[in-house]
Parts: sequence; structure tokens; C-alpha cells
Amino acid sequence: MIDVKEKPTEELILDAAMKVFTRKGFAAARMEEIAKEAGINRALLHYYHRDKQTMFNRIFESRFKEFFKGLFVIFESDNISIFEKIKRMVDHEISTLIKHPDLARFIITEIAQTPELLIEYGMKLGVNPRMFIETFEKQVAKEVNEGLIKPIDGKQLLINIMSLCIYPFVARPIIQTMMKVDETSYYKMVEQRKKEVSEFIINAIKK
Repeated sequence: MIDVKEKPTEELILDAAMKVFTRKGFAAARMEEIAKEAGINRALLHYYHRDKQTMFNRIFESRFKEFFKGLFVIFESDNISIFEKIKRMVDHEISTLIKHPDLARFIITEIAQTPELLIEYGMKLGVNPRMFIETFEKQVAKEVNEGLIKPIDGKQLLINIMSLCIYPFVARPIIQTMMKVDETSYYKMVEQRKKEVSEFIINAIKK
């Protein structure tokens, strides 16, 4: 159960709903389970959200905005090197996932079924996710042509960054069990990954 002392009720509900949706799937999730996960009664839950769908929409909208809008700002920065972009992307992705550790599995289990929602919500924020990826690819190609980095496809580089940042959160139960890592040590380890992942990727592509 979430620690109710740490977050306002709205945040508690959204985090609880994301946990239950991820664990049970949207179709099988029940309002009673979400209320229990959040440590509140069902009447209070209904005060904030009348049904599962409104909660799902609220989660997607708020978490999408927090996670992807930060990335868009980084992608849009055309006056920084690819190395600096990598550092900022890694820091943003891991920091957001530390704040919302169930977000990665939520996206994979629920959003992957309707990936067009990513484009839809991006457009609501006034941005087209595909355009920013294209911008990133063009910068990678430019720096490859200028001899600043080793030859690499922009899409592959982006997948490498995302995979190295997201996997420890998706595989958290496996990592903690196999490596005998408690919760405090786990979060210390993923915090350290900001530096580890940035250096690993940069060292792999720099000449």
C-alpha cells in the first residue's frame, strides 16, 4: 500500500490505479482494489473519479505530460551536442521513473495495446512525437557525417537509451530477487544509473 503521508490524495489515487492496472490489467481492475491500494475508502475515491476510465485517462494525460514533454524539450534543443542530449535524456527518464516506478510497466501492459494514444496526447500538448524523433535522427546523422561520433542509426541510438533507462524498472522484481537488493539499495542503484548509462552510451559512440 502507498504511504498516504507522502502524497496528496489525487496523487495517491493515480499511483494506486496505475499499480492495480499494471498488476491486473484495465479490464480486470476493480474500484475497490484501487481504493484499498491507495489506503482510502471507496466514497473518497468516487469523489475524485467516478469510474476506471476517467482514472485511466487522467493517469495517461498527467504521466504522459510529465514524461514526454520533458523529452520534447530536450529533443527541441538544437544548440547542444548529442552527448549533452544523451545526458539530459537519461537523467529525465530515470528521474521520472524513480518518481513513478510503475509507469514503465503500465505503459508496456496497457498503452502498448493502443500506441496511437501517444500520438494523440502528444498532439494535445502541441507536439508531434514523430517529428521530434526525426529531429533527433537528423542530428545523429549530422554528427556522424561530421566525424564527431561513430556511425550509428538514430533510431538504434534512441532505442539503446530508452532500453537502458527503462529495463531496471520493468524488471524490478527480478533484479531485487536475483541480486538480493532491498528497496533502499535498489533506488540507490537506479540513481547511480544516470551516470552509468550516460557514460556507457557516450563512450560507445564517441570517436
